Amino acid sequence: MIKTCLVAVDVRHPKAKREYTYLVPEDIASSINIGDLVCVPFNNIKVTGVVTELFNFIEKTTDYELKAVISKEAISLPMELVDLSKSLAEYYGTPIIDFLKLMLPPKVSSKTESVYSVCSTDKVISSRAFNQKRVLEYLKNVETATVHDISENLKMPIASVRSALTALTEKGVIKRDYRVVRRRPMIITTNNIREHINLTIEQQNALTTIIKNFNNSKRTTLIYGVTGSGKTEVYIRAIENVLKAGKKVIMLVPEISLTPQMLSIFRSRFPGKTAVLHSKLSQGERFDEWQRIYSGEALVVLGARSAIFAPIKDLGMIIIDEEHETSYKNGEHPYYDARTVAKFRAKKQNASLVLGSATPSVESFYKAAKQEYSLAKLTKRVSGRSLPKLEIIDMREELKSGNRHIFSRKLLSGMKETLEKHKQIILFLNRRGHSTFVICRDCGFVLKCKYCDIALTYHFEDKSGKCHYCGYSIKAPDICPKCKSRNIRYFGAGTEKVEQEVKRFFPKCRTIRIDSDSTSRKGSLEKMLLNFKKGGAQILIGTQTVAKGLNFPDVALVGIISADTALNMPDFRSGERTFQLITQVAGRSGRGDTPGMVYVQTYTPESFAIRAACNFDISGFYQEELKIRREALYPPFCHMLNIVFKSRYEDLIKKEAEEVRQILYQKYNNDIEIYGPVPAPRSKIKDNYRYNILLKSKQIQTLVNICNHMQILNNNRKVDMSWDMEPLDLL
Repeated sequence: MIKTCLVAVDVRHPKAKREYTYLVPEDIASSINIGDLVCVPFNNIKVTGVVTELFNFIEKTTDYELKAVISKEAISLPMELVDLSKSLAEYYGTPIIDFLKLMLPPKVSSKTESVYSVCSTDKVISSRAFNQKRVLEYLKNVETATVHDISENLKMPIASVRSALTALTEKGVIKRDYRVVRRRPMIITTNNIREHINLTIEQQNALTTIIKNFNNSKRTTLIYGVTGSGKTEVYIRAIENVLKAGKKVIMLVPEISLTPQMLSIFRSRFPGKTAVLHSKLSQGERFDEWQRIYSGEALVVLGARSAIFAPIKDLGMIIIDEEHETSYKNGEHPYYDARTVAKFRAKKQNASLVLGSATPSVESFYKAAKQEYSLAKLTKRVSGRSLPKLEIIDMREELKSGNRHIFSRKLLSGMKETLEKHKQIILFLNRRGHSTFVICRDCGFVLKCKYCDIALTYHFEDKSGKCHYCGYSIKAPDICPKCKSRNIRYFGAGTEKVEQEVKRFFPKCRTIRIDSDSTSRKGSLEKMLLNFKKGGAQILIGTQTVAKGLNFPDVALVGIISADTALNMPDFRSGERTFQLITQVAGRSGRGDTPGMVYVQTYTPESFAIRAACNFDISGFYQEELKIRREALYPPFCHMLNIVFKSRYEDLIKKEAEEVRQILYQKYNNDIEIYGPVPAPRSKIKDNYRYNILLKSKQIQTLVNICNHMQILNNNRKVDMSWDMEPLDLL
């Protein structure tokens, strides 16, 4: 008989987020299980929690009196997910409830609708009750019907139908019941006519490698496939094999923008078996999709990083498309990486892991080179299509020749020629807004955020300066607030300015701009992408969303407005990200019958990352990048932990950070390298100063131990302290 249990409670205070022992009432003792969602008393309030351990004894204590579980909910997480949460909590130094919450459904209920059916035919309906007679005759021919069903079939107004149903119900002729209605995510899909696809030799070899690892060693497979090489078809064939074996699949894509396109394909290939999970779903939609997965109705789960926590049982394979993408890392607490979670989960559930990309991360490439991963290569595009031609445009030479526009002469000429051929164009710039900063040419005043140490981005549409970190906004001044000069100028370019310039050079051309400003409304991104695919616009202007996995057969030209945006970031991964972005966005060109052309505009044409991307020299790039990282001791040759201190009081943050550094130095000095504390590159955000301590170690367990030690050190209420294992952003 179960007598006590351990419950991870869901409370706000970080110090109280622990597991506590509770008595188990006799009425639920025989039915309680690990993973059950329960209601428990906590500090004079009722809170929810998840059962993590069960005991058949009561531990005697004189310090406190055990409280009892109040009730047990209907929801219960699979035991393997509870076990996964424990491992992740230890790895990231985070309370277990923070991960358990990611696995639970939203706190909403099922959606129901009223249905009506005949329960008695004895009553006689007056001939004058014409609407009642019509409705009754209709219901006699169907099992059940809703108000809308009746209205649509009888061509009757809703109000008349409701009135007739009310009268018939009161007479006892019909009865009203309720049924659960499943909310389908608002996904715009295109028609996918299933045709038999013959795999290329490379595709078949890749599939053979995946299936071999699935059946035998469960070794991770890395698919390196150039853009347009048919990785998606390989994934689908692999999933078909997994489903035949009685197992299920999780497939992750890096961006929500890719989910509609992929879901359309998956619903065609796996009708009724695919569920989707991502942050843009409503609470109700997410609840219903969670229930489909939990009940076993859905065999394939498709989604962004949060889908890795789907309550799927009998997991056979996890596929991570575009595995190099930074969007797989959660940018807020808990700072998990979906790729790391996938490795943990695959190992615990004896599932196979497949990673795919046209530009694998340096870490994955290194593991494949060391044969820790199986490597499958797709070096050619399907249907014999050639890769696009890339040309570097030196913007310094453009300036020397008097061209001060954001478009080089070659790009403008190429755009004109492409439009004349009735083909489409993608213009890529990984910066939204109109201008990157507003400056007074007389005194040098720069318009900055009052809460962050960052210049405001100028947005032309509402003539405002906006902070892209805290959301602060102010009307852009016409007169300098410092020297009262009218010599205000706008420098740098964002997607708004690109769109403005396109309309200036090509006034009759239809354009679509995709960035976080233009796609804030639910469903707007999907509509824009579908509109462009159907030819509703000739030019698509966008940030990194347009660089990832999208398939537009009519795109013949891609213009990369500035290849230097990521390159100039103070981050050791800047070269890798530049290489990946150029390669990925270039891959949107030439996917149809017309050969693709890509113009790469840059002020640093000598950059090895840019030259390697334009020459498709992936092997040369990785060899050079690995050489640099080995010398500087960066991943994959070490593991890293970034500790971030935030406070409104800079003196206090310096003192606290230095104290933590001293403690870490004394306890772990022989096993780690410590850098800092130093101000973060983005030193002030949302009125908080920010300091970093970066730790490096060749032993991951050392950093895991430090993560758990940090929970003890985090005591100063005026200083917020967080830690990020294997950080992807040091800014």
